[in-house]
Amino acid sequence: MKKYKTLDGYHVYGIKKEKQLLFLADRLNYKKEIKKLLDTLEDLKFDSLVFLFGIDTGAYIHYMKKLLCERNRVIIFEPNPEICRKLDSRLGDNITLVPFDENKVKQIFDSTIHFKNINNIYFHAFGNYSSIYKEEYDRLIEALDWTIINAASQVDLAKRFKKIFIQNMIGNMKALDRSTPIHRCRLSNLNVPALVVSGGPSLDSNIRDMLSNKDKLDQYFIITGSRTVEALTKNGILPDMIVSVDPVDANFDMMKNCLNLETPLAFYEYSNRYLVRDYKGDKIFISLLFSQTVEGFENYQGVYCGGSVAHACIDIATLMGCSPIIFLGQDFAHTYNRHHAESAVFDYDKSLSYGATTVVKDVYGKPVGTTVTLNHYRRRLEHYITLYKDQERIRFINCSYGAEIKGAPHKELSEVFKEKITGRPKKKFIPSREIHMDSKKTIDSLLRFLKEYRIKASQCLELCEIIRSENQTKSLLEAEETDIDLQRILYILKVVNDFENDTNAKYLGGYFNEFVFEMKEKTFLIPAKDYERLTSDLQHQAKAFQIYFEKMKEMLEEVNEIILDTVTEFY
Repeated sequence: MKKYKTLDGYHVYGIKKEKQLLFLADRLNYKKEIKKLLDTLEDLKFDSLVFLFGIDTGAYIHYMKKLLCERNRVIIFEPNPEICRKLDSRLGDNITLVPFDENKVKQIFDSTIHFKNINNIYFHAFGNYSSIYKEEYDRLIEALDWTIINAASQVDLAKRFKKIFIQNMIGNMKALDRSTPIHRCRLSNLNVPALVVSGGPSLDSNIRDMLSNKDKLDQYFIITGSRTVEALTKNGILPDMIVSVDPVDANFDMMKNCLNLETPLAFYEYSNRYLVRDYKGDKIFISLLFSQTVEGFENYQGVYCGGSVAHACIDIATLMGCSPIIFLGQDFAHTYNRHHAESAVFDYDKSLSYGATTVVKDVYGKPVGTTVTLNHYRRRLEHYITLYKDQERIRFINCSYGAEIKGAPHKELSEVFKEKITGRPKKKFIPSREIHMDSKKTIDSLLRFLKEYRIKASQCLELCEIIRSENQTKSLLEAEETDIDLQRILYILKVVNDFENDTNAKYLGGYFNEFVFEMKEKTFLIPAKDYERLTSDLQHQAKAFQIYFEKMKEMLEEVNEIILDTVTEFY
């Protein structure tokens, strides 16, 4: 690697690759490369997150800093180790240089990209980096797209189910005193093969194979979701565990004929409250929320939720130590031009649109129709499987006939049943019912939180109205510490900060996520170049926060009403 002077007075690195000299940016017109980057960042917002691929000689850093404000963060991924060694990792207060490593890239994306900023992320590949380091570039783009899609799906989920999530959470609190935490199942079935049953079109064929080998099913731990319980029990196959994560009432309807089973039901805070309430068998609690909010619940465990109940079933099988983990009816595609198996279709499905929108390869390498959502679920399962690629004990086998699942080779279920099982016999679930939750105390605390911040929202609205009615124009940066308007704004900022960081805000779920997202997207969308001016502008701040507290109060009142209605129904 050598540094060369460009024709317009900058410097560029030249590297040898396959005996060819390649320049990391345009040697003739380097200024053009810098302009491309600056044009990409032209409409930068005050809290935008910027990811760059390639730093070269770092000539653009000086110009880029002029576009940033103190709230921006820039992460530069550099695939050339020699360049990384020549530069400090910290290139400014908010600019970091990171040597390219696929796992590190994924970790950074996972920790920095979330529902609050998915519409405020910028990316640029500098100079010729995307072609010279094409393999690294493609992996980075795939990881970035993947993370943004995940975050976007969470926002969409929060908007669609925000009300029913609150209802289910309140209703399900009552069931916890009769439940066993999921971690009590850890390694309970070490090396026992697991059959994870899903409702894809392949299930009917898989059930026929199960019936042909019914005498062997006692050697397998059978885990299924709500949709497929009746399909199994009608054929005399009793699952060892049922997992329910879907929030909607249709999930109850799918199991209304199976409520008296003795099979344990695994649920989490947002599972359908009527199913959790009316199911007669033992219950297993999976904690995704209460472990973060309820004192004494810190050690309660969650499971991997990748959008489909199958992800949770598979993770539970892994937690129990099962291997191999065998997928049945796990198509992620419209195999045989069907969206579900005939045995797993309900009236609820008539109201949904299931048309295929894209094509993937099936287990035989042939094209099969699927949807963006199903394909996303498949990719999330593939990502999950990669976490265990270095653990020889855990194997995944796909006995479905739908989309290919990398890391889970396809095998006929009839052939799986021919394999000799060398592990211990499977163990039935032993309930412990050790969870103790004072649901009334938790709900009362939440209602007090809602009341406290409705009052504070009213107070802050009054302050905003006073500021706007007095119509004084002043810079808060220049105001004396004792200035009454500065004190009003500081109080408003404290209320916002306290509210958004209060543990109780997590109970608001989709309401909170949607509220914060929309506030950032509409009310507080400030260009980076105007950040200092507008955040110090008294009237601008008062106007923005007036909208914030109006919406906040409206949201809290709606949530309060939902909680009270659910308490009346369930307590």
